[in-house]
Amino acid sequence: MGEEAETRNEQSGTVNGPVAQVGAVYGGIHFGGQPRDPAVPWQLPPAVGSFAGQADELAALNAMVDDSARVVVVSAVEGTTGIGKTALVVHWANRMAQRFPDGQLYVNLRGSDPAGWPVRPADVLRSFLEALGDNKIPSDVAALASRYRTLLAGKRVLVVLDDARDAEQVRPLLPGGSNSFVVVTSRSQLTGLIAEGARSLTLDALSADEARELLARRLGDDRLAAEGQAVDELIELCGRLPHGLSVVAAHAANAPLSALAAELRSAVGHSADGNLTSKMAAVLDWSRAKAEPSVDPDWRSRVGVPAWVRSPKVLFAAAVAVAATALLVSTGMIVASGFFGLGYFVIRFALLFAGLVLMERPDRRAAIGSGLVVANAIYFLVDALVSIHGSADVWGWLEFFAVIAFTVSLVARLAPFSAVPRRARIVPPTRRPLAYAVLGAAVAQFILLFAGIPTEYGSVTIMGGVGALAALLPVVAIGGLCVATALTEAGDESQRVFVASTVIAYLGPELLLMLGSLLLGKFSYLGGGFWSDGEISGSWGGFAIAQAVAAAALMASTLVVLRRAAESS
Repeated sequence: MGEEAETRNEQSGTVNGPVAQVGAVYGGIHFGGQPRDPAVPWQLPPAVGSFAGQADELAALNAMVDDSARVVVVSAVEGTTGIGKTALVVHWANRMAQRFPDGQLYVNLRGSDPAGWPVRPADVLRSFLEALGDNKIPSDVAALASRYRTLLAGKRVLVVLDDARDAEQVRPLLPGGSNSFVVVTSRSQLTGLIAEGARSLTLDALSADEARELLARRLGDDRLAAEGQAVDELIELCGRLPHGLSVVAAHAANAPLSALAAELRSAVGHSADGNLTSKMAAVLDWSRAKAEPSVDPDWRSRVGVPAWVRSPKVLFAAAVAVAATALLVSTGMIVASGFFGLGYFVIRFALLFAGLVLMERPDRRAAIGSGLVVANAIYFLVDALVSIHGSADVWGWLEFFAVIAFTVSLVARLAPFSAVPRRARIVPPTRRPLAYAVLGAAVAQFILLFAGIPTEYGSVTIMGGVGALAALLPVVAIGGLCVATALTEAGDESQRVFVASTVIAYLGPELLLMLGSLLLGKFSYLGGGFWSDGEISGSWGGFAIAQAVAAAALMASTLVVLRRAAESS
């Protein structure tokens, strides 16, 4: 090779930051910051300071880690509450944290929390990925789980999944590989996970000595020695449950133990000889009663709902009144439509009473029943308003007051609500294209409402307003529910079942009568209780067909959105 050409290597001017001065360069030059250290999450709650006992259970957890176990399910004997699952696991996890140098992840899944919905696996996966320093978080559950397993592959991480509802809630949160260790707490045994290889650790109540040790940590040995008989009684009244004993210790700061034992003995009553769950419930009720401020009983009786209003018999009686008055109001429609109209009301009544029966059942059947009842309550309110708008006769008003009484009884039956829906995240339609179909169908119904029959709502009279309200109510209630479902993240199974039941129970019978009315020739059903007994032609026929198409599109697209949400959850 020839001699290299002379290269000038000069630097002038002002430079901020480091400067590299080089001669001839072969290949590429790469600039960049130093690589970041991987994020090491430390999410464990602090250990309970007064933790005592359960030495055998702690040793069992240690043995499972040493035995290269991957998943252990910590549950309670007979599903007992307050037995100390979370306290045990958190105490053990803090002691073992140094054996998991790549991090500790913790989440409360709220599987048994009566005040809220259980946490969805997708939300947990997002929070775990963020804690692990990942800034490329996918959207669907399958991709989230895959990314989560990839990040934890080869790492030694401790994952604590507290208060799981069932195995389906836990499975997406299990990391791959054999280095990480997962501890799941649950009121149930989660036999599905155990059948797949998870270890099981079932907790029972503390021994008498362990219970005394727990109280001694909270109250001191001297106080326990001074009131030994009261201590023994409190331990048995609490069923030797750690949470119950902690509750009693909290109240013991300003009261003698003998006085607390007398109060608790009266409060627990027959539960003293019952199972552990009954004892725990009685202790919690006693604690809440002591913590509540005194309330004037006369004031409470004036604003409280009488117990008889919450009775299922009252709700059924109100439903019978609604059914009877709706039939009396709708005789003209039934005469004009023949067997179609009669069959329509038979379906409506069957769905209503089936819903009332299912509401008293557990699990998803209660959600189905609630959806059926809510959908038909909306219909009969619309029907009453349509009747008042049309003729304002006595039967229309009777139906209206019957529906109001039914609604009040229904709310009283369901209140106080055990779960408040949390705020759902908005999902842009671009990520869920089928949402455009839901939005389009809802908008079409809204346009038809005001463009199809404008003469019905041009009046400023009270009756004209009643008619407008009657037509607007199903669009706002049912259409709004469908739009909210399409534009937000999917809820849990109960929410999805409720929405699906409500939409089908309202729009299904409407579609049947709309399409059936097109076959009759001299009767057209326009939806929401509006109908005409004239010749189907011109705007009336077009309006009926457009309403049927929009309702069918709204129902079908919403159900597909719910089905896909169920498949991805």
